[in-house]
Amino acid sequence: MGLIDLGLKACLGFAGALALSLVDAASAQDTRPNILLIVADDAGYADLGSFGGEIDTPNLDALAAVGVRFTQFTASATCSPSRSMLLSGADNHDAGLGAMAEFMAPNQVGKPGYEGVLSDRIAPVAALLKDAGYDTFMAGKWHMGDEPDQFPAARGFLRDLTLIPGGGSHLDDMWGAEGEPQLYTFNGEVLKALRPGFHSSVDYTAAIIDNIAEAKGDGKPFFAYLALQAPHDPFQLPADWRDRYRGRYDQGYDILRAQRINRMKTLGILGPDATVFPRLPTVPAWADLTAPERQDSARRMELYAGMVAHMDANIGQLIGYLKTAGLYENTLIIFLSDNGPEGNLMPMGPPWDNSRIEDWGKAGTFIQYGPAWAQVSAGPFRLFKGFMSEGGIRVPMIIAGPGVQVSGRISAAFTHIT
Repeated sequence: MGLIDLGLKACLGFAGALALSLVDAASAQDTRPNILLIVADDAGYADLGSFGGEIDTPNLDALAAVGVRFTQFTASATCSPSRSMLLSGADNHDAGLGAMAEFMAPNQVGKPGYEGVLSDRIAPVAALLKDAGYDTFMAGKWHMGDEPDQFPAARGFLRDLTLIPGGGSHLDDMWGAEGEPQLYTFNGEVLKALRPGFHSSVDYTAAIIDNIAEAKGDGKPFFAYLALQAPHDPFQLPADWRDRYRGRYDQGYDILRAQRINRMKTLGILGPDATVFPRLPTVPAWADLTAPERQDSARRMELYAGMVAHMDANIGQLIGYLKTAGLYENTLIIFLSDNGPEGNLMPMGPPWDNSRIEDWGKAGTFIQYGPAWAQVSAGPFRLFKGFMSEGGIRVPMIIAGPGVQVSGRISAAFTHIT
């Protein structure tokens, strides 16, 4: 502010100075960056092509090529504690999620730090940005409170399309773990039904695009939180995506893991002398599996890879929209996973039905891939989601956009989801 501005405000008095300050603030808003925060659910450290994976992720790889990949980025070992830290900048105990609500120990229930919801002790980033003049949008999984005063609409998001609990079907049947209807909200109101043909990755991404498009021209930057449900189990895909990786994993998890680690070293994600946690003693060697066991296992990984690639394709739709709308150059884009890959098997009973392998990936099937493939997704690291070892907490992160000075850089700086 110049001397003329100061003198003018002094002459105008308080009300006039306040009015000029608001004009100054509005002008500043025009140049503030948009923020797009994309969170994958249970994606592994080594899944993306730019981190050494063989899965087709051209859109995230392109983002990595103009941004920074972080090789020592860490999160919590489970979903909601990570999300609470991400949206608060505080320790997950301060944010109310010392543990996932579903897994609270008896001696934790009701204690401070273990409320199981995003605590009122913290100020969510969405609320802070809304107060600062940002449009705030969310689409995807919440998992931080299922009462109306805990919904995203009550914690700073102006518009949302949200799965309130921690998981369930990716499709329009809205099934939860027992086949019961899951709770969804749309702009703070409970949804009774989803669009026929709904798929989580498609519809959450489309909701963010619609929100940005509808607000475009209002003079405000946006904060968009795309909290994808993919590739969290159950692995369910649109019909034209279910067989995209057919036959790609017939060589098995032992060979594939070695190939990923070699690529990680070539890319510089891992050092040339990096050690590798051995195959878990509870996981048989691929060579020791029977032919039907190999078919079963490979099919699970085919569907998982499809989930990751389909997620990437939808992220590409969003980035493509930003470019077409002239918003891309002023949008800070952050991509990360909330924790390591899910290697714990949770068998589901009726109404879920996995009895016919030819139906896997469709509605009503609950396909997971287990510890062997989770070790592949975790790369060289020990274990996976649920464990406070590197396989559970070391996850990929990419940042691109305003302020990123060197394209394609790999950073080994230690960073954390807070």
